[in-house]
Amino acid sequence: MSGSFELSNAVMNFYQLTRLNVFALNLSGAILTMHAPLQIPDGLNEGAFSAIISAAANEPKKCVFWHDGALSYMGGMFDQSTIIIAGPFINQSSFSQKHAPSLDVHILQNIPIFSKSVQLSAANLLIHLSNIAQVETVSLHASGPAAAAKIYRDEETDASIINLRYRLSNEMMHAVETGNMAALKKNRQQAGGVFDSASRFPNKPLRALKNNLIILNTILRLAAERGGVPPVLLHRISEKFALAIEQLTTLQALEKLNESMGVEYCQAVLDNQLKPYSMLIKKAIRFLHVHFTESFELAELANELDVHPVHLSRQFKKETGKTLSQFLQELRLKEAKRLLKESSDPIEHIAGQCGFEDTSYFSHLFKKETGMTPRQWRSS
Repeated sequence: MSGSFELSNAVMNFYQLTRLNVFALNLSGAILTMHAPLQIPDGLNEGAFSAIISAAANEPKKCVFWHDGALSYMGGMFDQSTIIIAGPFINQSSFSQKHAPSLDVHILQNIPIFSKSVQLSAANLLIHLSNIAQVETVSLHASGPAAAAKIYRDEETDASIINLRYRLSNEMMHAVETGNMAALKKNRQQAGGVFDSASRFPNKPLRALKNNLIILNTILRLAAERGGVPPVLLHRISEKFALAIEQLTTLQALEKLNESMGVEYCQAVLDNQLKPYSMLIKKAIRFLHVHFTESFELAELANELDVHPVHLSRQFKKETGKTLSQFLQELRLKEAKRLLKESSDPIEHIAGQCGFEDTSYFSHLFKKETGMTPRQWRSS
């Protein structure tokens, strides 16, 4: 099953583009996450869900439509064990007052009406949701004044979005705390527009982004402090960004600052952690932090650093007091401890995420390290 971040982002993205209720379910029909502001009778949802799940499982590359008179739902496989279903919408070609759905008029007036062409476009988007990635964009602005549209985002209060924001914030803080540039970059890609607060400052996008960056600066400073960066250095970095946030006057400049802030705090943590080591061992540690979830080959690392494997092993043990394997195992177990507390993923899935191919071996090492099984750690 896909990660909860990717799945929640997919659900939110599809809702933003279609304004349909969107549900992510497993093949047993259990809801994994959803964004469904429009209240629809459960009986109607359940009838559509069971029919679409059955059909989509047999035709995983196709978008399935389910119709009940003029009301319709659509659904398709997100990955091998997850399906996304959206609806209801009113099928424009079959709608008439005579065959109007038997729903409360206040609900009915909020259900989107889709033409055939809109249905096909939405179907194409839905079936490719799992492959959508963040893209770089270019913004062009007219020279004259333009009327700004007021944007209302009712997902601001949605519990699933709030939970996603907290989880992404925790992931970001952990990446900075450990000096993990790769994890920080991945976190930014996953976040997308989840933290956009423009709706709180209508027609004031510059102020909205500045307020976001002020909050971000505080979060990053706290994460770097937990990562061991000295207070004097932290104050210097934090003050520099605080001044820059208020002095910059364009959205483009603020977006560039947004990208650089996390990198600089992350680098400060990494430099502080690696300060006692030689350049060779610094490079080795950075490599392990980025690739600790992958299978480890000493020869590959030595080749990456252009050094003999025996010399690398000896020097690493001499400077850190640990073998490369011990250091790598500590990284993996530390990540496993965090994931067990912060996610509901199955233990075998977490073991794989942290680079352990054998779940039994992972459980053995975990208990040896902590005195508890992974399950006991999670519930403690």
